[in-house]
Amino acid sequence: MPRGQEKNIVGGQIDPYVQSSMQQDKQQAENRLVTAMQQTGATQRTAMQERGAGERASLQASTQRAGMAAQAESDDKRAAEAEIARREDRKFSQTMQEASQEFQAKQSELDREQQKAIISGDRKHKDEIAKRREALRRFNIELNMDAQERNTNAMLSIIKGSLKRESSMEKAKTMLYDESEKFDKDKDIYTKTVEKVTEAVGFDKRMDLPVRGEPATKVVPAGSSMGFSAGFTRVRTGEMKPGTQAEPMAVLQDQINKYGGNISVEEMAPTNVYKIETQIQEGKIKTEDINKTFGALEGMLAAVLERKVSAAKGTEESDFWQDTHMKIVQMRDGLEGLANSKKKIADSKTETVGARIQYALGTVNNSSLGGRAARMRDLMGGEFQNVFEEMTKSVQVPKLYDISEDMNEYDIEYRTWFNNYLGQRYPELQGVE
Repeated sequence: MPRGQEKNIVGGQIDPYVQSSMQQDKQQAENRLVTAMQQTGATQRTAMQERGAGERASLQASTQRAGMAAQAESDDKRAAEAEIARREDRKFSQTMQEASQEFQAKQSELDREQQKAIISGDRKHKDEIAKRREALRRFNIELNMDAQERNTNAMLSIIKGSLKRESSMEKAKTMLYDESEKFDKDKDIYTKTVEKVTEAVGFDKRMDLPVRGEPATKVVPAGSSMGFSAGFTRVRTGEMKPGTQAEPMAVLQDQINKYGGNISVEEMAPTNVYKIETQIQEGKIKTEDINKTFGALEGMLAAVLERKVSAAKGTEESDFWQDTHMKIVQMRDGLEGLANSKKKIADSKTETVGARIQYALGTVNNSSLGGRAARMRDLMGGEFQNVFEEMTKSVQVPKLYDISEDMNEYDIEYRTWFNNYLGQRYPELQGVE
């Protein structure tokens, strides 16, 4: 039986067919190796890429979480600070409101004491009450000016920190310029009214009549309407028969009428001032009326003071002009006291009687926005950029009020009282922790 065929070897060499087959097998093996290596590399690269992406995503997420946590912490801190500020604002507002009520109570007490002194004829006590009233009024004006400064500072600081800072600042400077110009005009009218009234009263013959005599007799035709007052009796101006007694209240009413103030002297008496409040609320008395009336009152006070000083002390004439001065002071203080009124002006959702009085007083006492802007303008040489910067400087809230040696005993008394009042609520002001 023949054996199977052996590999063909010719002359010691492998058969070409066999050799070709072997080379193909080798090539295929190499190709499979290369493919396997390529696949392995691709898998490794993919794994590395995925691992890198995962690490980046993890880092990004970690960074994002850290950023969100920091933002949340920052927001919480700002919210906490805002809440603290609101709490402090409420505390301060409440403190100042209570202080204002105390001031009104002190003013009412002085009114009562003054009436008693006038009735009893106690000149010494009348002088003391007059000095107390002026000291209390001076300090109250200072407190109101500080309140206006805080309000203005807060308003302008908001503008300074707004997103549209440049345009907002320019608008603010324009506003300060306009307000200062308006203040100059209003102040000029007020000052001239004071001067004209003082001069006119000085020449009014009714002021030269004896302090004791027959008052003017009112003549009111039947069926006629009642006009403004002479003394404290409502009559139409000019319908008075000449009397033989000095009648400063009739003179004052004529001056108020002359300069356009639609306010009755009778209704400025302490017991009737609520009627003026009602008329302001109803829109019957305008801001201009209030301004001019304040001017007439100040002019009258200056004229009466001259007569009081020139009269011999201890005489009936001296008492008369002292009492007259006190009555006019009461009228002025009563009108100023309406600055605390919360009653809304007719057809207005925001304006109150108090706001209208405060606006008028801003001209009288230089405490308005325009008044402050005008003072700063003069100090800064008319450069409103500097005015704006000066009016947005931080202000101390609350603060104790200075007491100096040149103050009288009543100035010191009221300031000491107020400082102690604040110190009870803010011990840190007096160095007490």
